[in-house]
Amino acid sequence: MLSISRISLLLCLLTIAVGCQKGSEPSAENATASSTNESTPMDSEKGAPSETETAANSDEKKEGEPEKPKMPELPKTVKGNWVLMLPQQQQMMPLYLFKITPPEAAADADKKTEEKPAAVAVELISKGAEVAPGKIVSSKATETTVEFEESLLNDGKEFVRLNFQGKLEKGAILGTIAFNNESATPALLLPTPEKDLSRIKEPVPSPGAQELMQAMRSPDAFEQLNDFTQKMKTVPLTMDAYPALIAIGLSQNKEPKTLEEIIARYLDAADTWGKRQQASALVSVSSMLARSDSDSGLATQYLDQLQKLLKDGVTPLKGWDLEIAMAKARVGLKSDKPEQIQAAGKLLQEEEKKHPHNRELLTELVNFEKSHGSVDKAIDHLGVLAGSPLTGRERQLIAVSKQNPGAVKYEHPRDTLTELWKKKHGSTEGLDEYLTKSFKRFLEGYVSKEAKDVDLKKGNRVSLIELFTGASCPPCVAADLATGVIEASFPESKVIVLRYHQHIPAPDPLTNTDSEARFILYNHRGTPSTNLNGQTVPGVAGGVEQVESSYQQILEALIPALSETTDVKIDLSAVAKDGKLDLKANVSGTDKIKEPLRLVAVLAEDELTFDAPNGINVHDMIVRSMLSEPSGFPAVDGKLSLTKSVPLSDFKGRLTDYLSAFEERSGANFTGAPLALEKLHFVVFVQGELSKDVFQVASVPVSGTIEFKKAQPKAAPEKAKPTPAPKPGAKPEVKKDAKPEAKKEAKPESKPEAKKPEAKKEEN
Repeated sequence: MLSISRISLLLCLLTIAVGCQKGSEPSAENATASSTNESTPMDSEKGAPSETETAANSDEKKEGEPEKPKMPELPKTVKGNWVLMLPQQQQMMPLYLFKITPPEAAADADKKTEEKPAAVAVELISKGAEVAPGKIVSSKATETTVEFEESLLNDGKEFVRLNFQGKLEKGAILGTIAFNNESATPALLLPTPEKDLSRIKEPVPSPGAQELMQAMRSPDAFEQLNDFTQKMKTVPLTMDAYPALIAIGLSQNKEPKTLEEIIARYLDAADTWGKRQQASALVSVSSMLARSDSDSGLATQYLDQLQKLLKDGVTPLKGWDLEIAMAKARVGLKSDKPEQIQAAGKLLQEEEKKHPHNRELLTELVNFEKSHGSVDKAIDHLGVLAGSPLTGRERQLIAVSKQNPGAVKYEHPRDTLTELWKKKHGSTEGLDEYLTKSFKRFLEGYVSKEAKDVDLKKGNRVSLIELFTGASCPPCVAADLATGVIEASFPESKVIVLRYHQHIPAPDPLTNTDSEARFILYNHRGTPSTNLNGQTVPGVAGGVEQVESSYQQILEALIPALSETTDVKIDLSAVAKDGKLDLKANVSGTDKIKEPLRLVAVLAEDELTFDAPNGINVHDMIVRSMLSEPSGFPAVDGKLSLTKSVPLSDFKGRLTDYLSAFEERSGANFTGAPLALEKLHFVVFVQGELSKDVFQVASVPVSGTIEFKKAQPKAAPEKAKPTPAPKPGAKPEVKKDAKPEAKKEAKPESKPEAKKPEAKKEEN
């Protein structure tokens, strides 16, 4: 395996740092040769080349040969221009070019002017082509260290805060980047004479990337990773290799001495990138040891080392406080002393007040409460965990636990809840209703103070959120739940949410012809896609971990619209009677709008229970039918109005026919598809033909009795059977009745056939 020392890593990268043209990077063979050469003249520990060696080297040059490029002199201070390189799994990205001026150099420059300007330690002078613009917020430097805060900007506003801390080590500034004060990532500042990044465009391969990949895929990953970490001590990717190595060692019950030796190397390698990286390594190590069945004293040992670093001045990153508290609590729960167990439980309860949505914390609280506390509290926490989608990590742990129970023990929260519910109530009666209530409670827990402070008396414009989602779409989870939080934040008199399901990335029984057509109307490319009053809201996607950020993204766009006023008014009525839906809508106040308008009418089903593959079990305001083309009804004589009577059998039959046709051509199985259609809402909105702006929306629940004939799905087969017997008299009647039905079935099938929704790609 290739061995790369710290100085060899710099040699691999300095061709870019000194501003060479694209294509002048060393080949893989040359890089291998230089990186395995342990006697490089650049290594100060091995000494500089002697005069005799220099002369001998110059004599080797033949007449007519081009001049060999001279290796640049390694900088001895941080003064000069530097490129910030961010190591990733496969490559190292050049982000920004900075000019660093230590205080001593700045003081010398000040002497030349009468008025001394404020010294700027770090100045941003250029950025990569694909990198967000930025500005330095604060900076400080010494002869050998540098630290700065940088705002990354979008339309002039900060969307990410970058913090770099580093120290000059043999020609490069090695340190860490923290984005938004979150996890530390190794990063380098490399010296360059360049004044912009025009000639430093391309990323370079991350040293050790192939070797790490091979080690992770090896049948004996432990030995291969152990070998990798010893040979590539200062390669950035080593910081990824060590946690994997320790995790495998714990799962294989390696001897404590073996683990301690690996951890000692991990902490030493982390120190190469600074005390913040070393502290981050200690957080990771302590957390893994506390989770495992290993001696809890080992976890305590590293927790003590971490506390010393924090006491010595390392600023903790976001999330460290929770990780440390949970590690301490896990250690306490392993104790055989009741006072330590209770102290651990109290610590978890205190953290739950600060981090009410953290699922890992709630899981630990369940373990404490069901064994040492209150079963009712354990059920309370399990209601949230089981009533909402699992995280990716939870799904992975459950899968590993089923495959290898000896290595990982992790029970699905619903199984744990069912067990405790039976113990308390004697059966599972009432459990489904409790889960639905817990799901609503889960959503309400995310409602922000900003939303609560909105003056609901301002403005009369009701806002419409349209979400295009899929039951099998993992990144749709955050969007579905975030729109649910919006519904929990505001009354229907201020915000209405509609959800249109798509067969993305897999067949979805909540999809219909109209939901697909609406998706195409907006020219969306994948799910999730979100529209607020007709306009796209970006950045609403992810798993359950991203619910809060997705909610904030929608909220930021929504709040200004809530105070808007409009002259547009919509009067609605929707009554179910005698097997029909009688629907009426009248729009007024559109005179001042200077574009053609459409009246869009929708039937949506509320509070639908269905165990979706992505983990969402309760579905609200699912679009089941649009009463016209997806763009809506045009104005007639300048008026937007609707009077329509819809047979309930036709409404449900259209859905069942669509699903049957889709099953037939796609091979999907929609057995058990939710088609109760019990809680219907009539939703109408006014939308501009050109702008797609939604000017007003209104909704009413369908009143009266929604009743479907039980024999309705079997009506067609029963008519077909007796046809051959009463051939002379019955045949004409069957034709009369059957032909329109056949046409109705063919029409909705023809549109989705052309669209092929099952072939659409998911948008992440």
